[in-house]
Amino acid sequence: MKKTINNFLSLCLVSTTFLSNASTLTQVHVDAGEIGQGFLVSRLNNCYLITPKHVLGEDFFATILTGTSKRSLGEAEKVQTFGYDLSISLVSGAAATECNTDINSFKPINNVLKNTTNVSISTINSDGSKSFIPASLIDLDLINFKVKSNAGEPLYKGLSGSTIFSQGTPIGILQSVDSQSGEGKALRMDRAIETINPFFTSSSFSGLSSQEKGKIDKVNNLNKIEYKITEWSHSAIGSDFRINHINDNNLSSQWVVNPNNNAIELTLDFNGELKVINSVSFNGNITDKSSMPKNIQILSTRRASGKRGWASIFSGTWINNDEQFEAKLSPVKAKRIKIIFASNWGNKERLTLSEISVF
Repeated sequence: MKKTINNFLSLCLVSTTFLSNASTLTQVHVDAGEIGQGFLVSRLNNCYLITPKHVLGEDFFATILTGTSKRSLGEAEKVQTFGYDLSISLVSGAAATECNTDINSFKPINNVLKNTTNVSISTINSDGSKSFIPASLIDLDLINFKVKSNAGEPLYKGLSGSTIFSQGTPIGILQSVDSQSGEGKALRMDRAIETINPFFTSSSFSGLSSQEKGKIDKVNNLNKIEYKITEWSHSAIGSDFRINHINDNNLSSQWVVNPNNNAIELTLDFNGELKVINSVSFNGNITDKSSMPKNIQILSTRRASGKRGWASIFSGTWINNDEQFEAKLSPVKAKRIKIIFASNWGNKERLTLSEISVF
């Protein structure tokens, strides 16, 4: 009896070791050159998307949605591609706050693979819900393995980038599906991490950080308050109209979304610092005046995180004959502000904005 208990405890300890890199792994739905899947890893306070490079295609930008209870939206900008059909993209937005797995936390999986027959293919749907496909592992080698669905239906395209688990341990990344056999080809997780790891350990990594974030030198205006956009309610309509365009000091670039008959919200974070806000300036430079924001509301909070503590500090209308609109405030202290575009000037498919500046 004692021996049985000891064996059970040993098994639990082994399982815990492997679960240490799986229990917090955030998977995402990826919308880019193709529809696909990916997962998030962190390194030095930055968040990165790992996904097959063919999912991104020629695009340098992807919209992602986390498969968690928060359903966090984010954007990913392609940074580098690798062999074995892999790519790394820098993540921004609310999705980056769910980047819980450090790149160095992945453990060896040789013993797991040797004893694995049944696996689960985990995929994130377009609404952020998670689906699992039971499958069998076949044809294992040093780089790849194949999987075959046990669900009675063959695997299908759109699953590329899905994470394959064995008893809670991530063992591979699904990369392709054979249209005839319905079998999937996967890259072993240990080979994937080995392939991308030089990016995170190279001497140039620290220099890449600012470049990856797309930071551009700020206009030399001491009154201008720097911010980062941490949350937004609607995805951009394409890679040419990304959310970071409203904070790039370039009036020729635009952020464009489809309102879908809903108010559009975005949150600006002053890097956790309490700032005195005097005004918020909106710049249009928009040919289609019907797509300009109309009714605007601004809320503020002194809290660095959370959904409570918001107070309304401004409500007004931007007349679309004016290229610029300034929301003048009674000076208010805030760590974050939330901007709500309740409506535009009639375009049901587009809301367009060039720049937001905070003073």
